[in-house]
Amino acid sequence: MDSKIVLHLSDNIYTNFSGIKRLFDFYKTASDYYNETIYIDFYHLNWFDANLSALFGSILAKLTKENNLKFSTDLKYLEEHFDVLYRNGFLRSDSVVSDEQQSTVSFKSFSIDDKDGFINYVENDLLTHRGMPNLTEDEKDNIIDSLIEVFCNIQIHSKTDEPFYVCGQYYPKQGVLTFSMVDLGVGFLPAIKNKTKGVVNNDYDAIKWALEKKNTTKVGRPGGLGLFDLNTYFGKTNGDLQIITGDTFWSLELENAVMKKFHFPNPYVGSILNLFFKYK
Repeated sequence: MDSKIVLHLSDNIYTNFSGIKRLFDFYKTASDYYNETIYIDFYHLNWFDANLSALFGSILAKLTKENNLKFSTDLKYLEEHFDVLYRNGFLRSDSVVSDEQQSTVSFKSFSIDDKDGFINYVENDLLTHRGMPNLTEDEKDNIIDSLIEVFCNIQIHSKTDEPFYVCGQYYPKQGVLTFSMVDLGVGFLPAIKNKTKGVVNNDYDAIKWALEKKNTTKVGRPGGLGLFDLNTYFGKTNGDLQIITGDTFWSLELENAVMKKFHFPNPYVGSILNLFFKYK
């Protein structure tokens, strides 16, 4: 009988460079296997930022589809130690699990042509959450428009039919609601490199280019305000915005630090946006 393949998730998985690197490394290790069942060991994991269910869910779906992998784990242990993964809908339970703490924004995936479904989710799950700051109507409209533009950009540029994954989590002690969005496309660089005729030729510069006002790779129509407006909003409200694409981790918070950028040794695909709404 074959020995069981066990992959471990350990320490803390936070929404930062090292937490995301752990999940990228998990993907890299798992992607070496085909037609197997992998047992995921959570026993040494102290903490998992539940909004990263969006990234983890996309990883498991990608491995299932491309490598024909199946996954198993100790679900009873997860129910006892990481019940948030049931409360946000990432895992299903036979018993009814309600989010009494009202801390989760549901884990969901949307096909990239389901713009209406995504807008409905943003309006009814994200923006009405108790962890969201009190937004003015203008701020609310801007955020909706910006997120729609991000979603539409994926349709245009990602060159993928794979779903778009989202999940959020409110951390009351920190007064922060973190919302994660993941697409499995080609990332920022190819379209921007093409648009700039090769002037922009690396992931960090592609992110910086995409954050500039009115920079867009769309042809013949306006665009480019989505990321610019999000960046402006989080800059004003002491929140944070993280963009991960290609081998690069960029964050608004890091732009004023000595170490502005971090590079992943095992990059994933597509792009990840993490939005940190500061409750006020």
